[in-house]
Amino acid sequence: MIINGAGAGSGQSNLIALIEKGEVVASMSMAGRGASERFAPGIKALLEQVHWKNAPDKVIAVTGPGSFTGLRASLSLASGLARGWNCPTIAVRLGEALRMTMHSPEAVIICLARRGRVFIDPPGQDAFAVQIDELCNVNWPLIAGDAVWGEDALKELIEKKGHFFSENTKILPYAAPDALGIYRAAQNRTPSALEPLYIDPPEARLPSQGLRPLPV
Repeated sequence: MIINGAGAGSGQSNLIALIEKGEVVASMSMAGRGASERFAPGIKALLEQVHWKNAPDKVIAVTGPGSFTGLRASLSLASGLARGWNCPTIAVRLGEALRMTMHSPEAVIICLARRGRVFIDPPGQDAFAVQIDELCNVNWPLIAGDAVWGEDALKELIEKKGHFFSENTKILPYAAPDALGIYRAAQNRTPSALEPLYIDPPEARLPSQGLRPLPV
């Protein structure tokens, strides 16, 4: 079973899927907004669709970085299902899943974060977040991600490409990670707990009506 809840917004960036013998036998894509409420019923529907009688042999989940709510919901559900099914879990970073989806293992993944920042996921290194202007004169030959391609791409990155990156930097067309890409990224990985990859701290906001008064 594959679960990705890292996507945010209205794009169809999240998914659940069932894979058998290296082939997708059932899948469901969903927008990031509201996905946390659809994971459990979606998985139930997929299992009924393919008439699986046995438990999956593993649960593979994208751990981030990405939507706080989506990651909390998808990873807690994935962990609970795996415990009930008595099967291992395998964690995959978003950048790893994207590289395998695009068949570009050398690509540096640049994804949208908050407050003028981007998540950077270089191959073979830990993911991190930086302010956009900190990318000045970075010599990466191959980049991809929703921060540099598509309708949500950051104009300052595209219009000033020679300032932020080398003029020879190639930008790959962006595509959300697909089930087989996530599956390939999990190959030869050791089973592990599904811990969300939170690079930025959660954003705490006051309620719109203010805080409740202290009890008397």
